[in-house]
Amino acid sequence: MACCLLLLSVLLTLPACASISPPQDAAPASRVPSSNATLEQWVSNTKDHLHPQTDLAHSRYLGLLYRQAGFGFFWLDDEGQPNAAARQLLSDLQPWLALEEHPRLKPYQELARLLQMPLSQAPSRHRQSRDLVISDYFLRYQDDLLRRYWTRYDEIQDHGVINAYERWDDWPDEAVKSSLEQVFPAWLNQLQKHKPRHWAQDRLLETRPDSQLYLPWRQAFSELQEAAEAGHWPQLDKELQSGDEGQAVTQLAIQLARLGDLNSAQPWLPEDGAEISEPRYDERLEAAVQRFQQRHQLTATGQVTAQTRQQLNVHPRERMRRLAHNLRRLHHLPRQRNERHLMINLADQRLQFVEQGEVKLDMRVITGRDGQRTPIMNQWLTSLVLNPVWNVPSSIAQQKIFPKARNNPEYLASRDYALVDGWHTPTRYVSLDELPEDAFTEDNPSYRIVQKAGRYNQLGRAKFRLSNQQAIYLHDTPYREKFNQEERDISSGCVRVEDSEKLVAALLAKSQTWTPDRVEAIYEEGEERYLQVRPRVAVYLMYWTAWTDAHGRLQWREDSYNLDQFSRQKHLAKGD
Repeated sequence: MACCLLLLSVLLTLPACASISPPQDAAPASRVPSSNATLEQWVSNTKDHLHPQTDLAHSRYLGLLYRQAGFGFFWLDDEGQPNAAARQLLSDLQPWLALEEHPRLKPYQELARLLQMPLSQAPSRHRQSRDLVISDYFLRYQDDLLRRYWTRYDEIQDHGVINAYERWDDWPDEAVKSSLEQVFPAWLNQLQKHKPRHWAQDRLLETRPDSQLYLPWRQAFSELQEAAEAGHWPQLDKELQSGDEGQAVTQLAIQLARLGDLNSAQPWLPEDGAEISEPRYDERLEAAVQRFQQRHQLTATGQVTAQTRQQLNVHPRERMRRLAHNLRRLHHLPRQRNERHLMINLADQRLQFVEQGEVKLDMRVITGRDGQRTPIMNQWLTSLVLNPVWNVPSSIAQQKIFPKARNNPEYLASRDYALVDGWHTPTRYVSLDELPEDAFTEDNPSYRIVQKAGRYNQLGRAKFRLSNQQAIYLHDTPYREKFNQEERDISSGCVRVEDSEKLVAALLAKSQTWTPDRVEAIYEEGEERYLQVRPRVAVYLMYWTAWTDAHGRLQWREDSYNLDQFSRQKHLAKGD
């Protein structure tokens, strides 16, 4: 940071008319400040030509940028029209403009307004003034992204935390806080090699999220925007089924066509001057309704039920707002994902194991319930634990297990529980009779309860340790029937996986040491064993209520964590 500040101070002391060859976009020589003028004076005077009421946030950076660019234009062409960089910036702003009101979004709205106001036949000084003010708003926008301002609304507990004891230097995690001040010297250096408009485009790409996800999601947002601008959005006022006729069927066809589930609503629309039979709910509409229901995780009956009607009546602008929040949450991900990773969508309650772009495994998961929600995090899978011992959280030990043990001395052994004094190695087991009266209280917290491997163990046959210090991890479970529930946000913060043995086998498939036979032998032994996984596996716990599938179709899920908004009550996960 000190180096950055030193470089900036040195640059500011240079003559304002430092010897730079003006690029093609340069302003006329008369606009270049004299050697006695400071850059900040030039910025202020230039701004006042057309925008005297605007308060600039980054005058110092603007002066350095424009001098490095030979006082050329970043956003406007010679005719005062928005150039390719400006059009790209305006496109990237659209999802932010679809979000609900927020004070921080007002500069974005002003930036979009300026980008859509060409200055045809305007004097050069006015074009320079407009270009300068756009650049200032652009820097505000970039600083928000660099500082990760917009991801704070999703941080439940320890998003992005990498355990200090298990950090790898080449962790591909660019989803970390930065700032304009930190990156500016590098940006200034890059401007030496590029025209201003090309430099601006590069900066936009640099701060975009993962393009493999962003681009199809952004395309889906544009399609929703088209649906919203196509006119009145019809509202169904009753449920429908195959064979029904009437105006409501036409309204249904219009909704499905605009949302992409039906090729065209034309067969159900009235034709001018022709005698029209009542539009009919036929097999084509039934198939389209099924597609819509599948995308919303509704029972695919093909009939317009109350739930289906409710979803169909959601205006495209509301869908734009929800998708915009998910585009915002893409900034939680590193821009370069690890070649081997687990992608867990907490809203969809599913896990995928991805290797070199190919989905190797896909399964259901159970996530944290309201009040103990699973946090959004980028993690490493630090190790596999077969036949894991469960360290019972103190609250559960105090409130549920220990009282039962007091009433029934056989209870602990019947459920494979054991009493432990402290965290010694080897483990120091104690009997119920040895416990002091104040055990499991705040005055004497050293005692704990563990559950050994076995059919009652709450972690099942495997635990997947992650690189956080908040006791959030993945694990098996003996309660398989829970995966058949539609709503599976029922854990205490950890993620339960549907088929731990398949996941263990997939993660160890490349291992020369941990062959299937050796793994099976460890299971049979029943003793806790820690195994390393190589090549390393990243784990991304994300929360997406709207996304595009492999066919580019939007999928929608319930916002069970209430993250599709800026104002909400935060709940913390406490471990499982």
